[in-house]
Amino acid sequence: MRAFYERFYGFALSVCMAYANDIEDAREMLNDGFLKVFTHLKELKNPDAILPWLRKIMVNTCIDYYRKNKKRATDIPIENVDYSLEEPYLNHTNIYAQISADEIIKNLQSIPQLYRMVFALYVLEGYSHAEIAKQLNIVESTSRAYLTEANKMLRRTLTAQNRHDERTKR
Repeated sequence: MRAFYERFYGFALSVCMAYANDIEDAREMLNDGFLKVFTHLKELKNPDAILPWLRKIMVNTCIDYYRKNKKRATDIPIENVDYSLEEPYLNHTNIYAQISADEIIKNLQSIPQLYRMVFALYVLEGYSHAEIAKQLNIVESTSRAYLTEANKMLRRTLTAQNRHDERTKR
């Protein structure tokens, strides 16, 4: 168990970081996920499928963690979502291609939890809006709206960071 934990710790933590508010939450999700993994490890039929199997358990654990802690989440009401596209937003559509996955994950943690959950489930895991709505107990149109807003928030943060980095280099 220890060798398994050490071998897959980094992979599992990176999955959890996409859903967590901070490193402490990610580690809590990670530990909960590894408890599930060790409980069900004997059910794994194909050892070659270990990474997708582990990822699915970690993602589901993160969803469970969100549901359990939903009351303390601070999210922006859907009525406050701005659907307009600002000029700086339009000029930096390739921002994701210019930065590392670690930077995206770090900046992803700066957006409100429900938006981050929708973004991660849709973009990183490939869930449909119907699946996200079911998992998070929201309506499908809300999932779409939150994804739109999450993209905008993330791009704004990354664009601002990118500008700051460019100024620092000069």
